[in-house]
Amino acid sequence: MQKIIILIFVFCLAGCNRQPKVEPAHIQVIAHKYAFEPVEIHVKKGQEVTLEISTTDVQHSFSVKGLGIDEPLQLGKPAVVSFRSDKAGEYPVECSIICGPGHDRMKAKIIVE
Repeated sequence: MQKIIILIFVFCLAGCNRQPKVEPAHIQVIAHKYAFEPVEIHVKKGQEVTLEISTTDVQHSFSVKGLGIDEPLQLGKPAVVSFRSDKAGEYPVECSIICGPGHDRMKAKIIVE
């Protein structure tokens, strides 16, 4: 009887420690004078994320210092960036290539929930 109670306890613990599986995210991002679309990218903590980033006009970049991303963007050549969102928080996105007079306003953010 004691062995049965121990087995039930072990099975309960194994089931309680399971984390729900988080499906990978594939998100398209567009850069143009002087904005990113979408402005906010929401992902779940622990999620594998792939961003497909393109520009519709001039050269830009997609820079997220907190995630170690600094990807140049060229017209006609979408960039693919993958990362795992391990830490919750807000990560500012900027263009690190001067792209015109509105360059400083070109901002977005990745929100890991």
